Amino acid sequence: MTGLTDTPRWPRRGYAWYVVILLAVLYLCSFLDRNIITLLVEPLKHDLDLNDVEIGMLYGLAFAAFYTTLGLFAAGMADLWNRPAVIAAGVVLWSVATAACGLASNYAQLFAARMLVGVGQAALSPAAYSLIADYFPPRARLRATATYATGLYLGIGLATLTGGLVINWVAGGGSANLPVLGALRGWQIVFIVVGLPGVLLGLLTLASVRETARFGETPEAGISARSFVRFLCGPQRTLYLTHFLGFTCQVTYSYSFGAWTPSFLIREFGWTQAQTGLGLGAVTLVTAPLGVYLGSVAAQRLRRRRPRDAEIRVAFAIALIALPFAVAFPFASTATLALTLIGVTQCLISMPFGISPVALNEVTPNRFRARIIAVYLFCVNLLGLSLGPVGVALLTERVFGSPDRLPLALATMAVCTMPLAAAIFRVCAPAYRRVARNRGQ
Repeated sequence: MTGLTDTPRWPRRGYAWYVVILLAVLYLCSFLDRNIITLLVEPLKHDLDLNDVEIGMLYGLAFAAFYTTLGLFAAGMADLWNRPAVIAAGVVLWSVATAACGLASNYAQLFAARMLVGVGQAALSPAAYSLIADYFPPRARLRATATYATGLYLGIGLATLTGGLVINWVAGGGSANLPVLGALRGWQIVFIVVGLPGVLLGLLTLASVRETARFGETPEAGISARSFVRFLCGPQRTLYLTHFLGFTCQVTYSYSFGAWTPSFLIREFGWTQAQTGLGLGAVTLVTAPLGVYLGSVAAQRLRRRRPRDAEIRVAFAIALIALPFAVAFPFASTATLALTLIGVTQCLISMPFGISPVALNEVTPNRFRARIIAVYLFCVNLLGLSLGPVGVALLTERVFGSPDRLPLALATMAVCTMPLAAAIFRVCAPAYRRVARNRGQ
């Protein structure tokens, strides 16, 4: 383990930004590999004889079960061991597992491969957020963290865009011959093409990213699991509980939006998978990174007047502002109007995700940062991934009785999650101020 120190000697600025950009590329790849399945819903249903609930399980529970639970273990390793090595191992594993999805011939094999994708990706964000906090002084962390978070939505956008291009290349999902592997369907080629390049990025991470000193605590500070549990259950427990629950509500909607918007365009407007990938991918690549940037700018400016709870106040406002757009887009009368409203919704729901980890890092001792991020990711992803995609599928098939009611299911999910998030953030803000005040911020 790299020792904790009270004397900051920050890495050179140019090298620090190289590390952040590389981590953002890894985050991009993680969401590209995670979300590519959303564009492949219809061919997967056709070739493997799946229904909407099974698709929701592949996107949600299969990935989330191991991603969330092993994230806690990976965070413990990141707090104790070499963080770049932990990240590199995870990147290689999830990249190989994504390619393996393309070799699946039945639901069970695809489910198992998706679980391994979750295992590998569990290693990335806890270690990355902890590393960024030790590469940058406090005044620069918000921008650096927002840059890393941008990779999330670039990955989602590239998932739809790349999927559309590759499917179009193989004539709308028909067969293509590859060396050694033989004849493969379009969706299989997509998984293989997006998965394998990550192996090289994992090796690059191992070779070029250096561990750095962990600033802000003394070497004698407790780092055991028991001390972490005592800390989590201490006076700041209300802050962490409401932070986790509020962002979980937002993430639940975000995952349902990301999982089912491609199918919405295909079912409601008759778009092909290639059209959906190109159109939705282009919109996401513009609006989602813009949202992350605007969220960080809003929090940075609000900090001048509200230095102790700016991030929480921004998240509260976003939950209320995004709601009418999230309810409106499923009922748009034309594809152009729908895509416009989707872009606005995507921009708004992207805004909190560059600021939520910063809010945690600012009030958490260094020795616990990776693990507190892991608990946060455990909550938002276990519930968000499990409830969001599957929740929409259950609404369409079990509550509303038809896959054709997808627009109503998407709107219902927004109404159930966004107001609840806003109410929870109202409770979180004063708790956050108290903890920040006690830490002398």
